[in-house]
Amino acid sequence: MSFPPLLSSRERASFAVISRFISCLVTEQILRAFYVPVNDPSFGVAGLLVVLSTHTISEDVKVFRTFHPDDIYVISPLHHSPVLKDEEILKHGRLVGLVDPLDMLPSIYEFGNVGAEDCNDKFGQSILNYLKPPPWDLSARGSLCRVTDPVALWKRFVETVMISEALHEIIAQEMQSSLIWQTVAYESPPLCPNLYSPAIEWEQSLVAGHPTHPMHRARMLPENGGSLDYDWYHPRIRFVRVPIGHIELLGNFQNISQDLVDQAAKQAGDTTIDHERFVYMPVHELQIQNIVSRFQGVEVLGPHINLPALAQSSIRTVIVPNFPGIALKLAVGVKISSSLRTISHFTANFGPRFSADIVPKLAINSEILSIELETSSAVYRTQETELAKHFTAVIRDEYKVPDGQALIVCAALLETDHANTPRGVAAVQYIFELDTEEKCARFLDTYIRIACEAFLPALIKNGVAFEAHAQNVLARFDIATGELLGFVLRDLGGLRIHPPTLRQSTGVDFQFLRGHCVATDTLEETFPKFYHTFVHNHIQRLIRLLGLHYNGLGWAILRKYMEVAIPRHHPAWDVWINPNSHTVNSKCLMRMRMRDSYRDMIYSPYPNLIQLRPQQGHIVD
Repeated sequence: MSFPPLLSSRERASFAVISRFISCLVTEQILRAFYVPVNDPSFGVAGLLVVLSTHTISEDVKVFRTFHPDDIYVISPLHHSPVLKDEEILKHGRLVGLVDPLDMLPSIYEFGNVGAEDCNDKFGQSILNYLKPPPWDLSARGSLCRVTDPVALWKRFVETVMISEALHEIIAQEMQSSLIWQTVAYESPPLCPNLYSPAIEWEQSLVAGHPTHPMHRARMLPENGGSLDYDWYHPRIRFVRVPIGHIELLGNFQNISQDLVDQAAKQAGDTTIDHERFVYMPVHELQIQNIVSRFQGVEVLGPHINLPALAQSSIRTVIVPNFPGIALKLAVGVKISSSLRTISHFTANFGPRFSADIVPKLAINSEILSIELETSSAVYRTQETELAKHFTAVIRDEYKVPDGQALIVCAALLETDHANTPRGVAAVQYIFELDTEEKCARFLDTYIRIACEAFLPALIKNGVAFEAHAQNVLARFDIATGELLGFVLRDLGGLRIHPPTLRQSTGVDFQFLRGHCVATDTLEETFPKFYHTFVHNHIQRLIRLLGLHYNGLGWAILRKYMEVAIPRHHPAWDVWINPNSHTVNSKCLMRMRMRDSYRDMIYSPYPNLIQLRPQQGHIVD
């Protein structure tokens, strides 16, 4: 039995969104799923992921009953076993604890009416041969049809879920935007850079972005959902004149903004700049309409006064070629993934003070980890914090790359399907010629060793959990040898910090703004942030792409170095390293979105991947 042929760009984009959505539903335990092994080499799949419908959520699955077509939400063929729950084998199969989009083969099926579009797939119909009574009775209605529309799949899910109609529709729009922009990326993929490429080329080489977020490619302008003609990576920086007393400034923001606007005005031949009474806020061009509609008493300078910029992978953080050494993080009126990318007053206040007062005192080996300091910020003075976040900017010092070194945002290394690489081959494999398991294991061993030495000490000794996902971490390589030398961490807005541990270890009584989500009540509350960003979304992706997930080798390497970095007496040992720790709290992207939550994190138990061992694909003692 042959699997369906190569998919078009539109079909691949659809699968990218759908597979992430299914992954979230199952891993976050929103819907239950069974894994049914297929012991038939001629079929070409390892097994089937059978996701149950919403009306079965309240049932005790240990009480056996036959499942019918109406009980099944989707069925996905898998090329390997997912991570299974550490429970007994039930008559329907094993309950799934975690399924990743990379586990899935690129066709997902649901029950539909015979003769409907996408219901003549012979491969799909043959799936039913492996789901027979007992315990399945799937002959009562219709046939299996390929799911090709993520929005329709979302709407089918939400029919029986308590979500407001307005939020339901917004999420549908976000999924549609993600589908559109992912299709664009697949139709015209970027080239994969090399070790001699400047860092900004790597920033702009992402093909698919976030590995598990269903709205991973969504880019929605408020007016029309986002123009397909807009050049996201080459925006213009505009300027808004604000009376000095209306802006709260930290660091050297005023002088830097003065240099920026003077350069823009000089290029435009404009002589009306007045620095004695005004601050000139640099603003992303997509934010101008928000500024005009929300803020009184400010003046947007003409469009001729602008500076060309280059956007990093986050889109809202940009560099200005004429001003090397700094990056501007700007509020931008665009919903990217599922959040409007503004900057809170918390972030503007925290970054410069934390950079100056705390970063120099953190337990960091400066040979292998550098932190890009957020040295300056500006935020509009107002008691309405939801308003202020639209008119905020942070200036970050860029890491200066030594001669002979390459600086690469780690998210770019984890991308596949560039225009100049073989299909399915990750950039990290292509650039470093990791074409054998031995080479992959050697690279991963070095990567994880240095990463654990870089990121864990601040957590263990200072109570500071870095948001070490792959878009916030840059890797330094020796160009001549390809050797990994260390990492650079950026973006301090998403840290989690236990203030008493920080105070005791640094001797600094750092003051957090009241209500700032960075500060936690307990040390243990910092752990989910680190696990989700570093283990779940960063290291897991690298392990999978290097082919070291299913055989357990990658997780053995991670355990080895985390055991070295975490003392047995530290609370993190029992949470992560204890072999009896089968689950850990991790961030729930879909649950958060369904509650319309952005800053208030929602965590639920995920399988503890640190303890993953290659026995039937699940966590064992």
